[in-house]
Amino acid sequence: MKKIASIIIGIIAALGIIAIAKNNYVFSFGDSERLDKGWKAYERKEYNFAITQFVTVDLKEHPEIVLPLADSYLEVGEPYNAIRYLEPAYKNKSYSTDDHTKIINLLGIAYIEDKDYKRGRFFMEESRKQGNPYSERNLKILDSLERNQNK
Repeated sequence: MKKIASIIIGIIAALGIIAIAKNNYVFSFGDSERLDKGWKAYERKEYNFAITQFVTVDLKEHPEIVLPLADSYLEVGEPYNAIRYLEPAYKNKSYSTDDHTKIINLLGIAYIEDKDYKRGRFFMEESRKQGNPYSERNLKILDSLERNQNK
């Protein structure tokens, strides 16, 4: 009887360890699973869930998520977190010209939303120099914000 009880306890303990490990992503597909969930959430405009998935992904392995991650932070009203990811991406010259221009523009938007208009203008001007069609509109919005601030 003791032998059967020991076997049952051993099986229960093993199942408990497996359940804990599975919940800690030990048996998951790692980054690829979280990337997939993050992209799907981002496309459905579920920005908080997208953030929780993207922040666990290795940015060195998947630098393409910087833009949706930063955009998600902007959508939930946390421009300071968007800046935290965009600044290193801005300094990283390995992005394509198109992506780097988007990073610069988004960084300008993040600074504007964070009420740092001087830095926002710097990045908007740089974005305009790189030919981003949205930067002109963003600069007009910034001009309006600065006028309202000075009143």
